[in-house]
Amino acid sequence: MSQEMIVLVSKADFPDFFHTLLGPDHYLPFIVMGKARKLPLFHR
Repeated sequence: MSQEMIVLVSKADFPDFFHTLLGPDHYLPFIVMGKARKLPLFHR
């Protein structure tokens, strides 16, 4: 891979990664469904 392609891919993926990590719309529905079903937060 060329240096330009590596920079382009990393600049494209970096914001997407943090949006997914920090965006509550990605994990909040699962938390709400789990609480509605009274599931434990962590399994042992």
